[in-house]
Amino acid sequence: MKERRPRIKKSRKQPTRERKPRNPPQITGFWGRGASLYRPGLFTKKYFEKHQGEACCADVYYALSEEIERLNAARAEIGETPFRRPNYSSFSRYFHWFLMLGLIERTDRRERAIYDFLEPRVFYKLTDKGRAEVRAWEDPVRVVHPEFG
Repeated sequence: MKERRPRIKKSRKQPTRERKPRNPPQITGFWGRGASLYRPGLFTKKYFEKHQGEACCADVYYALSEEIERLNAARAEIGETPFRRPNYSSFSRYFHWFLMLGLIERTDRRERAIYDFLEPRVFYKLTDKGRAEVRAWEDPVRVVHPEFG
């Protein structure tokens, strides 16, 4: 039989240089772009005010997408990183929160969708509370659940 040699454990390497903290330290949150007018809630409120009436979630989303694409083209020229636009499913969740908070309400207007297998388009309008409110448009989840903030 062969003799077994004692196994030697390898030690973990220590970092060769010390990492420095970011200067200045960056404060990041899951909502991104802090006070930007292009946050989905603030953009939605401005869209409703500009169009003075009813709007569909898809219409607001496409307007936001076009605006972010316009901004990204300008940012690409100066070499800055582009903004990320939300996908439609996450944007439609905003409408759920706005509806829960009473910032918008459904209207009786419905339109057929482009394809027969899709649901009809539902239109919403801005309420009086939605015109007066500011904080709920900025961060609807934190207004409903302050324990998360």
